[in-house]
Amino acid sequence: MRATPTNPPFVIRCFIVMMNALCDAVAEHGPAGYVPIPMVNRIWTRLQNLTTRFLAALARGPIQPRAKPAAKPTPEPNPEAQPDPQPPRARRKRLTLPCREAWLYRLIPETGFTRFTLQHILADPEFAGFLVANPRLIRILTPLYNAMGIDLPTEPPFAPDPPPDSRRHIIFGTPDPTQSESPTPTPDFKIQPA
Repeated sequence: MRATPTNPPFVIRCFIVMMNALCDAVAEHGPAGYVPIPMVNRIWTRLQNLTTRFLAALARGPIQPRAKPAAKPTPEPNPEAQPDPQPPRARRKRLTLPCREAWLYRLIPETGFTRFTLQHILADPEFAGFLVANPRLIRILTPLYNAMGIDLPTEPPFAPDPPPDSRRHIIFGTPDPTQSESPTPTPDFKIQPA
């Protein structure tokens, strides 16, 4: 079945469900964990915007990098026209989100389930294929994975290699890895029962 904007691939639907679950966990457990309501609202808005940006970039597909614009000449300063010095206005302190590693997971530990699930989604080969095909998605997801304390790989493979005794060749019909190796020599002695 072909993926369309109304019917995204299964792994993307899993990602959307996990992001919604993460937003629900922030909205429900944030105030209960004594996180200020403005901070909860800001985190929730940031997660929703991140999901929207990710889905929009995924729908657009990879974009070719733009050529760098030519440098503009800097105008010569005019010594006659000097602005009148005005006292700086008092600025209201802006609410910013933390930036240390795993800050969201430490702030609201109830997000641990979504953290675990996002790690598995990242290890999915189909999701990894989307990230490799469009590096912009990695830039969009980096703040999320930093907030959850998940290492976002920059190069494939995203999933660990299967163990050497894997039986994938039986399920998927790939060549048996032991057949390509040289046969092990049989020992010259026999084990006798006691």
